[in-house]
Amino acid sequence: MSFYQLCELTVDVRCTEKEPDRDLDQLLRELLWTKRAALAGAPSLTLIARLSGEGIRLPARAQEVFSSDGVRGLADGSDFYLTDGSSVFHLDLKRRRGEASVTDSFFLKPISSRQKFWAFGLLKLLRPLGIYALHAAGLVANGGLGILVVGESGCGKSTLAIGLIRAGWRYLSDEAVLLRSRPTGVEALALRKHFYVEGSASEKYADLLSREERLDRSGRIRKRVAIEEVYPAQRILASEPRLILFPHIVRQSASASLPIEPARALALLIAQSGSQLFDKETMAPHLAVLKALLQQSTAYELRAASDLRDDPTALIRLVPELEGNKTCLASSSN
Repeated sequence: MSFYQLCELTVDVRCTEKEPDRDLDQLLRELLWTKRAALAGAPSLTLIARLSGEGIRLPARAQEVFSSDGVRGLADGSDFYLTDGSSVFHLDLKRRRGEASVTDSFFLKPISSRQKFWAFGLLKLLRPLGIYALHAAGLVANGGLGILVVGESGCGKSTLAIGLIRAGWRYLSDEAVLLRSRPTGVEALALRKHFYVEGSASEKYADLLSREERLDRSGRIRKRVAIEEVYPAQRILASEPRLILFPHIVRQSASASLPIEPARALALLIAQSGSQLFDKETMAPHLAVLKALLQQSTAYELRAASDLRDDPTALIRLVPELEGNKTCLASSSN
């Protein structure tokens, strides 16, 4: 039995064999959950994993809701099942409990495939708690402004985030954050320890690169950038975003930012919220959190040209919220 914590969220992990225990430990640490000797109260979630020669059978009435990368998701009321054809991860959403029965063949797969299997189950179990994933980088400017940079891999958000961290900004995580409603507003939580950049751009980060590589969702090679090792003091676990940027790379010399209407911004947020996680029971509160996020924030389309890629601190002249607080980037010019 092992315990993990992220802010006040806790997970009780119970594994009878070392293989799933090692997988889940690696995943939770990568997602910035800290291992604890004990918990003060009942856990937020419980994860159980065991090895099985045959896996378990799926209920005949369970209906398939998605199929991706060799994994199927099936729903049966408040029960959800992930399966690769032999291993099965049963998620009891009402009890906030996941129980996996995995075969030996599961551990012959690449670690990236196994981590997706476990991560999907974890994120699905968090939804009934009012906690929702978003494909975004989380940053906090030196003046205290919380920022989300939202978009698919390849839109420029990692390049922008790393450049601003080098300029002294604090950061939550690169590829994903968690969103939840708090009394003071919508809060973003860090969700990934490591930063990655496209292999073709790795020469720009020679001082930060590690040897670790992975494939993104488009099959492109991405290399890890050791941000958390070089800038550990700038890591934070939570912030309340007040600015949302939707970047995309353009072939021109000058970058620009354009305000986005709330309806379009909501559609863009939904598109980056992991549609495979959606279900009827949690979709309404999820939408309420996204709408509240937009009410507390200003949203911009960021057309990122070569000037911004060369000097991410040029963002200050592009976004009025940053222009109004010039101390945000003061450290970059000193």
